[in-house]
Amino acid sequence: MASIEILPADPTYPAPLWALVTESEAAPPTLYLRGALPSRPGVAIVGTRAASDEALRFTRELAASLGEAGFSIWSGGARGVDAAAHEGALAARAPTVVVSGGGHAHPYPREHAALFDRVVAAGGALLARVPDDTPPLPGLFLQRNAVLAALTLATVVVEAGIESGARSAAAAARRLGRHLCVVPHAPWSPRGVGCALELASGARPITRAADVIDVLGGPAPPPRRRARRSLRNSSPAAGTLPLPDAAFAPRASVSPEKTVQIPVMSAAERVVLDALDAHPAHVDEVCERTGLPPRHAVEALLTLTLQAVVVEGPAGLFRRALR
Repeated sequence: MASIEILPADPTYPAPLWALVTESEAAPPTLYLRGALPSRPGVAIVGTRAASDEALRFTRELAASLGEAGFSIWSGGARGVDAAAHEGALAARAPTVVVSGGGHAHPYPREHAALFDRVVAAGGALLARVPDDTPPLPGLFLQRNAVLAALTLATVVVEAGIESGARSAAAAARRLGRHLCVVPHAPWSPRGVGCALELASGARPITRAADVIDVLGGPAPPPRRRARRSLRNSSPAAGTLPLPDAAFAPRASVSPEKTVQIPVMSAAERVVLDALDAHPAHVDEVCERTGLPPRHAVEALLTLTLQAVVVEGPAGLFRRALR
């Protein structure tokens, strides 16, 4: 089945994509569609491909609950969190959209071809910004994430490492002025470092569908009908991730007029802080200045960011908080 081509001049073209126009790009991308785009407002759910079992259970439950509350569920069709989001929507009989990184003639990953067929058969859609015969390429996935963020009201990051592609979707949502929600995660877990950094940068923490709906200004979801297989016996509790108490503590705010209080630090944290100044530095540069292995430098930067002593900027750059 060939995709339908949707040009920016077409009356059916999604208006939010005009927000992607930059000085170097005079028009938003042409779209290639299989199926039908839902009329329901959309929520994007993204995360790591190497997701934990708890994150996958949480994602399915979150997508199903948001679907039952009247939202369409959008994701990138990848392994891990993306696939769980589509599956949760399908279980709730809610429309879901796969925004692909390549053309529809090259489903990626290949083992998800059957899942993509189910999405279309259930009334959802496959959407790409490249023709059907275009193979998936790394740069296309970053462009895909911008489309995903632009066409939804909010982006939810469930689980993400420091270099997870989900963080590019989060950056696009922030840049486009969309709501950005993040599930708090244990910061000492490599799968949770990206989530902790996004929260430190101002993302809204959420632990259930009602939190997302509250961010969007809507009513609480209706009572659940347990038509889907119950997750009651899963561990931890169904639909939740194991969250440390610190995840719910208020984050310190920093303003240029106020002095930052320096907390007690480990030796690595002190070395990293001493290596930073008001000029942003990349993680690689921090490693060169300190001689620390990348993992130790990242852990120190994360802790200092959560303590509001260090500020993370775009593209993984860090600087000292103004004092």
